[in-house]
Amino acid sequence: MPKKSTEILIVDDSEEMLWTMANVLEKAGLSVDAVTNGKDAMEFMRRYPQTQVVILNYLLPDMSGLSVLDHIQQNGTCPKVIVVTAYGTDEIRNKFFKGGAWAFMEKPFDINQLIAVCKQALTHNMAVCP
Repeated sequence: MPKKSTEILIVDDSEEMLWTMANVLEKAGLSVDAVTNGKDAMEFMRRYPQTQVVILNYLLPDMSGLSVLDHIQQNGTCPKVIVVTAYGTDEIRNKFFKGGAWAFMEKPFDINQLIAVCKQALTHNMAVCP
């Protein structure tokens, strides 16, 4: 069951990756929830718009992370979106940043770097939604 005080939502289709990121971030003192597809991510953000950070995979089983990012932006929620992907081309990176992503990390990444980026996102002043 999702927590009402979730700081970070992780969206990744790999159960192993979800578990690893959630476990490490929770041990770092962060409140985390996770889903495995875009539809569930969009529903989560609708129900919990106060979520501050979304860690978003590019390739999801039901849609691209770009579609999820677009949906988040269009629906008035303003979390910091950290993209994680194994497909880190310049074209994909540029599309995410143009769509409002806050950070972009290529898999495999240093898990300590993810913790640092998440903490930075949580303490960074909130921007106005586009």
